[in-house]
Amino acid sequence: MRKLFFLLLLAAVITPASKAITVENTAGQLAQLVSDTQITELTVTGTMDARDFLFISEELAELTSIDLTQVTIVPFDNGKTLYGTVTAYYANEIPRTAFFGKKLTSVALPTNIEIIGYAAFAGCYQLRSVTIPESVTDIDDYAFAGCALTSIDIPANVLGMGVGVFSRCESLESAVIDSHIIGSFAFLGDTNLSDVTLGPSVVSIDEGAFNGCTALKTVAIDYRSRLGQIGDEAFINSGLENIDIRSLTVSRIGAWAFAQTQLTDIALPGSASNLGMGILAHNPLLTKVYLPDVRTSGGRRLHGAPALRRTIERLPDYAFAGDEILNPGTMLLNGTKTIGNYAFYNVCQDIDTMFLPSSITYLGDYAMAGMTGMKVLQTNASEVPALGIEVWAGVDQASIPLIAPSEESTELYKVADQWMNFFYGEPEPQYILGDVNRDGYVNITDVTLLISYVLNGSGDIDLLAANINGDEDVNITDVTLLISRVLSSTSKMSITDQRDQVLAWSNATGDGLEIEPITLRAGETRTIDVTLDNNERIYMAIQCDVVLPQGVTLTAVNGIDRGADHSFYSIKNEVEQNAYTLMGVSMEMANFAGNDGKVMRLTVTADDDFDAQDAQIEFANVSLVSTKHNIYLAENALARINDATGIERVTADKEIASVRYINVAGQESELPFNGINIVVTTYTDGSTLTNKIIK
Repeated sequence: MRKLFFLLLLAAVITPASKAITVENTAGQLAQLVSDTQITELTVTGTMDARDFLFISEELAELTSIDLTQVTIVPFDNGKTLYGTVTAYYANEIPRTAFFGKKLTSVALPTNIEIIGYAAFAGCYQLRSVTIPESVTDIDDYAFAGCALTSIDIPANVLGMGVGVFSRCESLESAVIDSHIIGSFAFLGDTNLSDVTLGPSVVSIDEGAFNGCTALKTVAIDYRSRLGQIGDEAFINSGLENIDIRSLTVSRIGAWAFAQTQLTDIALPGSASNLGMGILAHNPLLTKVYLPDVRTSGGRRLHGAPALRRTIERLPDYAFAGDEILNPGTMLLNGTKTIGNYAFYNVCQDIDTMFLPSSITYLGDYAMAGMTGMKVLQTNASEVPALGIEVWAGVDQASIPLIAPSEESTELYKVADQWMNFFYGEPEPQYILGDVNRDGYVNITDVTLLISYVLNGSGDIDLLAANINGDEDVNITDVTLLISRVLSSTSKMSITDQRDQVLAWSNATGDGLEIEPITLRAGETRTIDVTLDNNERIYMAIQCDVVLPQGVTLTAVNGIDRGADHSFYSIKNEVEQNAYTLMGVSMEMANFAGNDGKVMRLTVTADDDFDAQDAQIEFANVSLVSTKHNIYLAENALARINDATGIERVTADKEIASVRYINVAGQESELPFNGINIVVTTYTDGSTLTNKIIK
């Protein structure tokens, strides 16, 4: 018991008691009002000047809390130095190094404060929170460097931040910043900073602002942002995984600004006319960079971004150097003229084809050195671009075919320095046209993958195989042509041969199409609704063969209900009698969501000699494409046809008034044209349906 009492007494002796005082001060008098220099908490009212802050700095060694909310700071200048070499101190300013290295845990600043001086709170390693008043316009160099702050909110009235204001604040986790300028090295080495929001007032992120912020994954930027500059090394060596700057008016992105990050993809804005060297160098996870395209929205094929003025004319030196898994095959757009020195140095990812646009005029020293994964180089520049030193050093040029835009230009490349080292023979085909997913088959999954690529600008596809029309771009035109290609190839095969082929690339499923028995009499035109039962999985595309009885013609196919967002195409089989191949795909990647619902409506016409006895409709080779682009083969579906006058399936029956066929030239006819037809079916109730068929 005596030992416990002694320990408690000892703790009381060595643990200082909290001492708090409040004083009403007149500028320069604080030393006379505070007699106990061991106080831990101080509240000051009235006025203060630099002399009072010097007293706090030099004498109040135990101070942990200070409240200055009711203080007005007045100017002071007696011609003598107080802090360093400074003699003049301004009104409403916390003087330089005023609280440097203090044990402060709590600070309440004057409500009318305008300037927080140089290193004013630097080294306050226990200071975990501070509120920056709306009145503050400037925060000087290193003002809070090395503090224990966990969050900070910088208001819009702050016009400028100095160097390293919050640097080495290793406990800082979140920052809301609306100051006009984020100063150089402002958050340098803040290794726990993970949540950053930039307000609309931010116009500049200066040099090294977030250098070494390894926990920083994403930066949220207000849609009204006026951000115009991202400085040198702004995010270098950070954990940055995502930042959306494509719609901003950033005119300058400095050297190494996004180097050594964790970015996987990024879209650069069209306003970025000044790019520093190495802006995206040495990013180990970077796979895609989207340059702005005047022909599309925002970055290249990036759906939903606003239109931009131009692409980037010059890629700077070292722009993507060391980005080993970057795929730059289609990155360069028409309008890019110069590729800087070492721009793609050691970008060694496998690339089916590296495309150079027709606007290219110069490739710098070692610009593509180490691009060992390049299989084909295709240039659309008719005039041979000038070259720097050893542009393709380390690349086996002799095994890489070079494709030029014409025979005449090919002859020029063959004799040009360095260009002559590529292969100009007749190479083995490296792809099957239309085999977008490189599985050796051209089918509906290639269509869905190509739609996904056109919409999202991403996906592992063979761009040469996808470029159906052979121009410089892969777009919706290629999708349409691929659909025609798939349908045309199936139209030349029997139903049995098609099934053998489908079995080679599909898995079985219990899901499938259903159609109820229908009535159809000679001379009638009827609509037939088809239902999709999908208990096992969700599907986004359908291909099947429909076999009609003799005397019945398929005149239209349309999507309805769960297939309303899909376009349906049909083509008559050239081998089987009265058989058609149908395909339903969505140009917006819509799914046939849910279960047991209608997906398509067939319009059929019976001729005057049609006999319904023993007639039936068969759906064969029913291929359903899942959301993961896998094909599943369903069982065939059969429906009996009769000419009874009893109860009919009303929901599938609308009387047709007329059918018109329109070809690509805009000509109209009551009979289909050869090639692609737009079919307009008008019903007696005034409604119409439009679809496409290929004859």
